[in-house]
Amino acid sequence: MVEEGIFSKGVERILTLFYAREKKIQRWLLILVFVGFILRLIAALHLNTLADDMLYASQSAGILNSNILSTHSNPPLSFYLTDLAYKIIGYTTFASRLFQLIAGTLLIIVVFLITKKLFNERVALAAAFFATFSNFMVRMTFNEQSLIVFFFSFFAVYLGMLYLDSKNKNWLVFSAILFGMALLTKYNAPFIILSFLIYGIYFLKINKEKILNKSRIKHVILFAVIILVFAMPFIAFNYFIYKERGIVDVYFSRLLPVEKAQNLYQSLAGQDSSFFSNLFKPAVYNNYNLVLKSDLLLGLFAIAGIIIMARQKIKLPLAFLIIFLLIPFILQSGGSNLQKHFLFMHVIFSIAAGYSLEKMTGKIDNKKINIAVIAIIAILSIVNLGTAYGTPTHYFHSSENAQLKSYINQNVGDNDLILLDPRIYSAKGFWLATDNHFLLLSEFPAFYDYQKNITQEQNTPTDIYIVECVIDDCGWGWVHTNQELNASSEAILNTFRENAGEVKSIESYDYTGNELVKVKEKKVKYMVYKMTLMLNPELVKYTNRVHQFYFTPYLYENMEQYVYSYETRGMERLLEKISLGIIYLSIILAILSFLAVFFLL
Repeated sequence: MVEEGIFSKGVERILTLFYAREKKIQRWLLILVFVGFILRLIAALHLNTLADDMLYASQSAGILNSNILSTHSNPPLSFYLTDLAYKIIGYTTFASRLFQLIAGTLLIIVVFLITKKLFNERVALAAAFFATFSNFMVRMTFNEQSLIVFFFSFFAVYLGMLYLDSKNKNWLVFSAILFGMALLTKYNAPFIILSFLIYGIYFLKINKEKILNKSRIKHVILFAVIILVFAMPFIAFNYFIYKERGIVDVYFSRLLPVEKAQNLYQSLAGQDSSFFSNLFKPAVYNNYNLVLKSDLLLGLFAIAGIIIMARQKIKLPLAFLIIFLLIPFILQSGGSNLQKHFLFMHVIFSIAAGYSLEKMTGKIDNKKINIAVIAIIAILSIVNLGTAYGTPTHYFHSSENAQLKSYINQNVGDNDLILLDPRIYSAKGFWLATDNHFLLLSEFPAFYDYQKNITQEQNTPTDIYIVECVIDDCGWGWVHTNQELNASSEAILNTFRENAGEVKSIESYDYTGNELVKVKEKKVKYMVYKMTLMLNPELVKYTNRVHQFYFTPYLYENMEQYVYSYETRGMERLLEKISLGIIYLSIILAILSFLAVFFLL
């Protein structure tokens, strides 16, 4: 009976959404969500790769079976979600970006809900319009945690706003759960949590409510406890590895410098300074104009919106925008000033831009002109999607890495072997090969000699795919000047070319500026050759155990060499099991949250 009640309510909500007169704006919102999904789907399928993108995509593969509690640099939730996508879809470029695609699309709805709470439905629809077409928000659809963490975080902010209005504890609990999942996704979630707490204090003050009373103190404690429960996996992880090996993960080491950890991470960018010291360095605040560089129209409309709000003294929305811009901006700049971490700016700017656009169309008060204005903004925004700023290249045309990954997935079998040109950047090679057996070209002669010295009875015909970096440098940035490496790679490749057939050439465009309007030159980036040799299948399978990159074994198969391995004893085993349970619970809750956002329309 309960299930029937839930089902009937769900059907009723859907019918109301599609047919009720008062839900007209929500129907326009769903059209924007659909358009936003298509734009982001193109990005997920076409975009090239960045170094961290390839690292996270490859290090997600196999993590569900590893049962590790965290990773070298980020909390585990997005890695587990990505591996779940691999289990369902396969090790494809699309699967590696599936949850970013979902979260990025649903951020459009979250922007609508928050803006509606601050203003009204018309402003909210305009804000969702900007979020739909934002260059940066669309082109962030690659394997990076920002879209997921900010979906959880701003959804949590919206539920927190419902709590502030209604004082209903349930909304605060749901908000804390979402903030907890955000924290289990990326370490910058506390920047949004802190912003919400400060906004909450301002909200109470402006409404002349008592900031602290007995009931509210209990609610704040409950809020904090729920969030800390979701932090348990990475806290336990750092406790275990510190106790066992005297190290902590990368970002913990920047907060709490540990000698062994500093030695381990000394080659990583940014490891020579701490989070707190960075806060006092003016140079780290270089992303103040990020929105104007990636989304000029969004930035201009947002600035106009903020000016209008200031002149009209619309205090609460203006305070919301300032708090959620300044605090995360300052703290994120101290943590890492890579552009990909500043996606929250585009979320907040969309709200301000929506206010400005609604005011402008209201003053024009001419339906045809307003439609023309909106159409022009949409067209210019779509053209602007051809420009990459802080995001991977190739939006309108498939990148060479997306093409090669697709070819490998469709052609390389479970028992085949891939040989990678060492001129292909390590993270890129790991991702392109995942989840197949692979070696570097330079490693194959020793491998082949070794296997010739063992019994030949078990050898079977094995297809070998050789991937050549035709342009001499595929991601390293300096290899093309290393003549010795180029010469040795070409020498080995020449041997294979004599015996292998060319089966695939991978081409993509080179361009500078905007992909649509600038001159493009099509070049061959990769060449794939194929041959068949008699190899021992067990030895081929064993190649999975010889690789590791960025402290992590390939597919988590050779955990004996894992830098972060540890042993648990007594109550520590219970802590480990509870932490693992929290991760799996978070996976379920994440999927439910993607559905829940629709029920708030």
